Amino acid sequence: MEDQDHGDDEERAWIARCLAGDKTAFRPLVARYARMVHSVIARLAPEADVDDLAQQTFLAAFEHLDQYRQASRFSTWLCQIAVNKVRDEQRAARRRPELRGDDDYDGRYEEGPEDQALGREHGRRLAVALAQLGAGDRELLVLKYVMEEGFETVAEILGTSVGTAKVRALRARERLRRILNGGGMYGRRDA
Repeated sequence: MEDQDHGDDEERAWIARCLAGDKTAFRPLVARYARMVHSVIARLAPEADVDDLAQQTFLAAFEHLDQYRQASRFSTWLCQIAVNKVRDEQRAARRRPELRGDDDYDGRYEEGPEDQALGREHGRRLAVALAQLGAGDRELLVLKYVMEEGFETVAEILGTSVGTAKVRALRARERLRRILNGGGMYGRRDA
């Protein structure tokens, strides 16, 4: 607990320095959370330019740092920005269908420790299945089960209640299970 408090104090000091005009004080925040932001984006939008969206996330955080209220952890606020950047990118992609590569999706994903433990084939199947889910389901499952955030944090990031997040997680897990069992979004289609 003491290390967490020390880290929070350190973050508050960096944020205060940034708000006072020291732009270099934002660098340690980027260094601390770059991997987390890249991982969230890669899992929510494997077809996107992860580096570009991560850069947009940190730029938005820097530009709006004065709006961070410190009622939640900085990582939660940053994650919320990353989710919004992914949503923005997905909306923009829908407006330019000629540039979408849905048929070219090859199942690539950023491999993390959990994927290595499950094995490459299982990880590939999971990434492909997640890509078949709607954006809302994918966001919720990634935040809760991949990033291992609590329902309170997930609800805060997604702008919903804890109860709604729990119900949506249950339904999203069921849809994911159906996809992984070969039945697609709506169950097995046996001929």
